[in-house]
Amino acid sequence: MSVVKPCITSTVWLRHINIWHKNTNLNIMKKILLSVGLLISAASMAQRQADKVITFDQNIDNIVLHPLTGQVILKEKEAIISYNPETKQQDWKVTKEDIGKLSTAAKAGNVISDINSGDLSKLFGSADKVSFISESPYIRAIIDNKDVIINSFNGKVLFNSATKNYRIVQSENLPREKKLLFVATDNKKMFCILYDLETSTEIWTTELASVESFMKQFSLSFNKGKAGAKDKLISTDQDIYTSINARLYKLDKTSGKLYWSTDFDLTNFFISQSDKNIIITKNAGGLLSSKQAVNVIDASNGSLIWKDDITGKYISYIEDWNDRILIAYSKGFNFYNYNDGKKTWKKDAKGDDIKKVIPIDMDYLYISDKDMNLINNNGESQWKKTIEICDKADEPVYYLGKVDNNRVFYLTATLGNMVDYSSGKKIWKKNIEFDKDRALLYSFDETSKSFIVFNDKKLYKFDPNSSDKPEYFVKLKDLQEDKSIEKIDLFDWGVCLVGQSDVIGVGFDGQVKYHNVYKEPGAAARKLLKTGAGITSAYFAVKGAVQSAFADAELTVIHRDAQGKTVQESQSLLTDESKSKLSQKAATNQSVSTTIDASVSNKVRNRFNALKHSTDYAFVLARGEGDETTQLVKVRKSDGVEIDKISIDNNKPLYEIDPVTNDIYYIYKNELRIFSKQ
Repeated sequence: MSVVKPCITSTVWLRHINIWHKNTNLNIMKKILLSVGLLISAASMAQRQADKVITFDQNIDNIVLHPLTGQVILKEKEAIISYNPETKQQDWKVTKEDIGKLSTAAKAGNVISDINSGDLSKLFGSADKVSFISESPYIRAIIDNKDVIINSFNGKVLFNSATKNYRIVQSENLPREKKLLFVATDNKKMFCILYDLETSTEIWTTELASVESFMKQFSLSFNKGKAGAKDKLISTDQDIYTSINARLYKLDKTSGKLYWSTDFDLTNFFISQSDKNIIITKNAGGLLSSKQAVNVIDASNGSLIWKDDITGKYISYIEDWNDRILIAYSKGFNFYNYNDGKKTWKKDAKGDDIKKVIPIDMDYLYISDKDMNLINNNGESQWKKTIEICDKADEPVYYLGKVDNNRVFYLTATLGNMVDYSSGKKIWKKNIEFDKDRALLYSFDETSKSFIVFNDKKLYKFDPNSSDKPEYFVKLKDLQEDKSIEKIDLFDWGVCLVGQSDVIGVGFDGQVKYHNVYKEPGAAARKLLKTGAGITSAYFAVKGAVQSAFADAELTVIHRDAQGKTVQESQSLLTDESKSKLSQKAATNQSVSTTIDASVSNKVRNRFNALKHSTDYAFVLARGEGDETTQLVKVRKSDGVEIDKISIDNNKPLYEIDPVTNDIYYIYKNELRIFSKQ
């Protein structure tokens, strides 16, 4: 690994500066001295060697960083290893030999050989993948084609399919009970299993369906013309609900007794806030039909409450009021009584291709085709006419919602403006127009309640308390690749934009504070490396700069009480919908603390607090001094200074960056190369 040395020594530079000083302003000289210092500093640390290199027996297939503890989990082909950054030692290692050979029971089930054949192997994912079970310290992985679940804190194997006659298809953590809920298969049947983590034994096992029928439905889920079943597990205080093979099952949590199962297919289900009913969605019409249906099941016996389904094309929003349900589909939405399914409003809230319904207090803001409209709780329009918010119906909507000063702000791929919430009149007669073929990102300034928007090399400020039409306050003509800008971070002085070729800081006065330009490394495809915020977003649901397009949004279900206030979902309902809410509290709430040792709790809590503020650095892949070399460059966003440069050996590195310590863990074949914070 070569080290680039300064081509001119500091002594020579100072001699030239002293001569020039006779005819040069003192302030200019100071700037030169600063530049020289930065040049020498940057050159001296270029492409540094790793602070520590650990060699393993086999090549490393996967690396993950536990966001709550900082542990580095490594996956070899036949082992899982935990490295402790604090002690700088290996904490534990679970090998192929530790897992052992198949037990007599597993051999009798012939689990391993049969599962590897056919579509069933798709259920178990990549053999080199390591993942954390949600809201827990437990690792789920595959070693030598066997499922294992390991406690990441101590390396204890909590589950090992080599000793069982089944493999895991789905797993759900029940943190308060210190148990795991499995959907599993033995090649012939599908089972629901409640598993005790303390004793590593099954509390109960209940047969649900045949593998043959399950795989039939599994194949249907890939059919583009028809919505596939969304199999999931939900645990309440007394019961367990799981959908397998598009059928819904209810089991007693204590005994595993099967209360009932549906005799019809469904695509999704949601527990009502009273726990007495289950809202379900189904496919309606023929195989290629896009129609969907909604109905309600009596949770006590599994029977349908409504005689007729509520059908519509692309159902996108459901709101549960305990005595009535609001259901939105592509052509309109209405309230339906819980008891009989009859409509509450005389007329549907109409629209063409309704994509999203947004509750605002007791009103509903919704997107229909290219327009938005506002109606009240009685289905009455609050505005005289709809408002066009984009040029084409399939464009992404990055933001739509009520903001400060009684306004609604919309930001789409082509248009941006604000609307008076009471009257529905645009604040500015003409929209701000954006280039839909260019990157569009935004950041929200809590202090001024303003939105900073980037598009087509321009930066805008949308201030809800201003009557002046926003004009861009700077155009960044020197950006190398504005289409690749992927992140915008807000600071008290301005914003930092990070892309594949540019890291640039721009003040609110429109002045460029710094601009770092990087060349593409080699001829391979390039990707922006993780920032601290990027690492935390997957686990803690930190807000991203670009929101998902409403057209692609999944079905949303919201609970309201009798007064119309939004009800927080019970933490005992570990649904997909509640996970994002729960995981945000994962480091401090009781549910996670019950699964970890008390000595680790403070560490977890401290790391969580630090993670929330890790937005200080950008990490970019760039071409090194030699055309064939690649560097990982660490840039401080506040001033653009390159803090670190690390030489790496490929353009798609296997790595993790700890956003708390800023240590970098880079994998090269069978080596873990550790670069401590600079």
